[in-house]
Amino acid sequence: MLNIWPELHIYIVILDYPVVEEMDNLIAAPRLNHRVSRIRFHSRSDLAWETFASLMQQPFPALTDLWVDLQFPKHVISPSFLGGSAPCLRALHLDSISFPALPNLLLSATNLVRLSYGRITSSGYIPLQEMVAGLSALTRLESLSLTFICERELPTGTYREIRISPSHTRTLLPALTDLHFLGFPEYMEDLVAQIDAPLLESMEIALFHERVLEVPQLAKFVCRADKLSLLDRAKVTFKSDIISVFLSRELEREVDPKTLWLDLSCLESLLRLSYLTQCCASYLATLSPLKSLRIGIPHYYIWKDVIDEPYPQWLGLLRLFDTVQGLYLSEYVGPRVVQALRGLPAERVMEVLPALETVSIARLESQGRVKDAISEFADARQLSGHPIFINDWEGGVHYWWK
Repeated sequence: MLNIWPELHIYIVILDYPVVEEMDNLIAAPRLNHRVSRIRFHSRSDLAWETFASLMQQPFPALTDLWVDLQFPKHVISPSFLGGSAPCLRALHLDSISFPALPNLLLSATNLVRLSYGRITSSGYIPLQEMVAGLSALTRLESLSLTFICERELPTGTYREIRISPSHTRTLLPALTDLHFLGFPEYMEDLVAQIDAPLLESMEIALFHERVLEVPQLAKFVCRADKLSLLDRAKVTFKSDIISVFLSRELEREVDPKTLWLDLSCLESLLRLSYLTQCCASYLATLSPLKSLRIGIPHYYIWKDVIDEPYPQWLGLLRLFDTVQGLYLSEYVGPRVVQALRGLPAERVMEVLPALETVSIARLESQGRVKDAISEFADARQLSGHPIFINDWEGGVHYWWK
C-alpha cells in the first residue's frame, strides 16, 4: 500500500512486542529505503530485532533520525549496518546495544548534531583512539552522551591496560555545547585529554568508584571551554553512595544555565570525605576562583559515621576552597562542619577558608550546640582581624541539591 502514496517521508516505529501487522510493515517499509527519514526501534523482542537488523544492512540515504533501544544489552550491530554510511543522519541514539564499528559510521555522518551511545558493555567497548577518530568528522555535533555499564570483567586491551598519553594535537569539536559521560575515570580522562570543545556550556560527568581518583585532564578540559571556566558557585551533596559536585554561575537575578555536574560513586561511607578531597585537589585547583560553597545532606540519607566529635577530614576538604566568601550549610551537614571549624587553634584559624565573609546555616536558631560552636569560630576570626557574619539560612531546609 505504501506505493500508492506520493513520495512522502516514512517514519518507522517499532515499540515493545510488535503484532503481526507491525512486523509486516517493518519488513515492507525498508524496501523503500530511499524514503525512510526516521526510525525508532524500542523493543525487547528478539525476533523483532533479528528481522530489523537484517533489513538495516542496506543504505538509508534520507535517514535523519535513528533511535535504537533494546532495553537489555545482548545484541551487537554489524559493521554493515546502514550500509556503513549515514550522510544525512542528524540524531543517533543507541541504548543497550553494542556497536563496536560505530566510529566507521561516524566518519560518514558529517551532519550529525546529537549522538548518544548508552549502556555500553564490554562487547560494545570502543578503543578511545578509534572513538576520537570517529568524532573528528562531526564538526556539527552539539550533544554527546557516552554511558557505560560497570562490569567486573573487562576485555583484554581496554583502557585499564593501555592508557593514552595526552597529545598536543587535540580533536576539535567546534559546535559541541553539551557533554554527558558515565563510566570509568580513566576513559573519561583520556577522552577529554584528546578533544577540545570551546563552546561547551553544560557537562554532566558520573564516575564509577576507584580507590584512587585524580582528574587533572578534566580540569584542563573545562578551562579550555570559555563558558565553563567562568563558573564560580559550588554545591556539594552527600547521598548514600554518591557525592555530587555541581558548579554554576550566579547572574544578577538568576543562575546561569551553563553548568558542570560531577557525580562520584563512593561505596565506602567512611572514605567519602577523603575521596571527595582527593578529587577536588586535582579538579578544582585550576578552575576559576569559587565565591560560594553550599554543602548538603538530604534528610532521607543517614550517615553511619555520625558522631559529635570534630571531623579533621572536613578541614582537609575546606582548605581547598581558599577563595570562597560565602559558606552555606544544610541542616544535616552544619553540625559536622561547625565542629571541625570549632576545633581550629586560634593561631591557625585563617588556614581554612581565609576569604570567608559569611556563614549561613539552616535552622541555626534551633540548634543550640551548633550556634555555640560557630560563635566560637566567629570570635576567633574576629581576633584574627578577619570577622565573619553568621546567619540562619532559610534555603537550607529545602531540597536545593536536586
